[in-house]
Amino acid sequence: MKKNENEIFDQLLRKHARGITLCIFLCLLVTLVPLSAASPQASKTVSFQSQESSAQKAGWEQINSGVTQDLNSVFFICLNRGTIVGDEGVILRSGDGGNNWVLQNSGVMENLYGVSYYGYNIILVVGTSGTILYTSNSGSNWTTLQTGLMGTYYSCQMVNETVGVAVGVNAIFQPFFTRTNDGWDTWDSTSFYIEHDNIFYEGRLSDVSFINTSVGFATAIVDVPAGGAIVRTIDGGSTWETVFFSDEALFSVDFTGGGLGYAVGDHGIVVQTLDNGESWQELESGVNTALRGIDFSSENIGTIIGDNGIILRTENEGVSWIQQTSGTTYNLLGVHCVTDMFSVVVGKSGVILLTKTGGYPEDITPPETTCILSGTMDGGVYISDVLVTLNATDDFSGIATTMYKLDDAIWTSYVGPFAVTGNGNHSLLFYSIDNAGNIEEEKTCEFIIQQPPNLLITITGGFGMKVHVKNLDTVNLMNISWNLSLNGGFVLSGRQKSGETDINAGEEITLHSLVFGFGKPTITFTISSTQKIVQGSLFLFFVRL
Repeated sequence: MKKNENEIFDQLLRKHARGITLCIFLCLLVTLVPLSAASPQASKTVSFQSQESSAQKAGWEQINSGVTQDLNSVFFICLNRGTIVGDEGVILRSGDGGNNWVLQNSGVMENLYGVSYYGYNIILVVGTSGTILYTSNSGSNWTTLQTGLMGTYYSCQMVNETVGVAVGVNAIFQPFFTRTNDGWDTWDSTSFYIEHDNIFYEGRLSDVSFINTSVGFATAIVDVPAGGAIVRTIDGGSTWETVFFSDEALFSVDFTGGGLGYAVGDHGIVVQTLDNGESWQELESGVNTALRGIDFSSENIGTIIGDNGIILRTENEGVSWIQQTSGTTYNLLGVHCVTDMFSVVVGKSGVILLTKTGGYPEDITPPETTCILSGTMDGGVYISDVLVTLNATDDFSGIATTMYKLDDAIWTSYVGPFAVTGNGNHSLLFYSIDNAGNIEEEKTCEFIIQQPPNLLITITGGFGMKVHVKNLDTVNLMNISWNLSLNGGFVLSGRQKSGETDINAGEEITLHSLVFGFGKPTITFTISSTQKIVQGSLFLFFVRL
C-alpha cells in the first residue's frame, strides 16, 4: 500500500555529514566569498525562538538559525564554511564557523534531506520529488538538476570532483540509487529490493557512505516487516548485497578508516564493523531512543544524535558512549563533526547546536594540585629523606602540565614523585595548567628535614673515659650538642657532663671525662640525635668497659 510523503518524512529524520580533512587546510587559505543576501524565501520564515534554555554551560550552544523549518542535514568543508539544508527548500550558509547563518535561494520548495561538499566549491543537495541541486561556486547560486519526480532522496555524497551519489526511495517503494561520473552533467539510476534469507523486501535507503569510487554502504529502512538493513556495493552501485539485517530501522552510517564503520537507528541501536563491512556487531549505546545520525571526526572520537535532544559521544571507538547535555528536547536530525572539538548539530523547528569544546562544559576553572609528603617524622620535623608527590586534577579539559620550584632551584616540569634529601628548611612552590589554558594560583608547601648525622662513636676506659666521635658525613657539623651520663653504681664525681662541639667532615674528635666512684654504671653518650650505650665498671678513678 502506498504511504503518503508525510509518513515517510516522519519515519526518516536523519543526518548527512561527511568530513574531508584535507579541505580544512584549504579553507584557511582561501578568502571567504561574501555571503549572498537572503532570498525572497526569507519572508516566509520567522525568527527562531528556542523553547529550551541555552546549553552553553553544558558544552553545546544553541545558535539562531532564523528559520522554523526542520533542518535535516549539515556539512562543513572547513572550520569556517558550512551548509545546512531543511524543509521547504531551506538552505542556510555560514562563513564564520557556524556562529551566523544566511538563508540562500535554493529555487525550490521541496524538503531537502542531504548535503555534501567536495573541495571548497562543489556542493550537492537532494530531497523530495527526486530533487537534485548542484553548485560549483560554493553556493553563490544553485542549479536545479532534477525535481518534480515521484520518489525521494534522503542522502547524498560527492565521492570526488566528478563522482557523486544519491540514495532514497522510488515511486514503488524500492531502494533507489543514483550516480554521476561526470560532475552531474549526466547520471544513471537503479532500483532493487533488499534481500534477506531469500526474501526480497521493499524499503528506503536512508544514508550512504562510499569509501572509494567502487565500494559503498547504505543504511535502509525495511517496510514490511518493520526493520532495517545495511547494504553494500563493490561495483560502484550497479549491484547491492545485504551485509546486515535488523529488527530496527537504520538511519545513518559512517566509516572512519582502518576498516571501522558504524550505523545507528531506532531504539538506541548502534552497530560496528571492524573489517570494512564484512561483519557487524551491536554496541551498547545506553539509550532506547531513536538515533538519527552519527559522525566521526577521527578514528576514535565520534558523536551520535537522536530524538528528544539526545547526544552521545565516544572517545574509544564506540566501546563506551557518554551522554551529553544538548540543552534541547527537540529531535536532532543531522550532525557533522568537523574536528574532535568542533561539531554542528541540526534538528526540528530550526534547531542548530554548536560546540567548540567537544560537547563538554566550557572549561573556565583552573585545575587543583595537592602536595603529599612522605617520610619519617619526629614531632614536626622529618628525620629522613622526604618523597614529594604532586597530584593535579581537572574537571573538564584535563591537565596539561604541573610545574614546581624547590627552594632556590629553577621551575621544573613535574614528571613524577621526587626525593628531597638536604637538612634544613625547605619551601616548595607548585601549580598546574589545564588543556584549556587555565592556570592555577601558585601554592606553597614548607617542611623541615633534620636527619641524624652519620657518626661513628667509640668509648674507651682507663683513667677516666674517652669518647671518640668521627664525622662520616660530607658536611661539617657545627655547634652540635653532646651529653655523657652514668646511671647506676656509686658515682661521686662525673655522673653528668655536656657541651657543644664542631666536627668537620671526615674528622674525629676526642672528649675526655674524669669520674670517681664504685660499681657498674650504664654509660650513655648522646651527640645530636645519635646515641651510644655501654656497660662499664668503676673503681675510684678507673673505668673498665
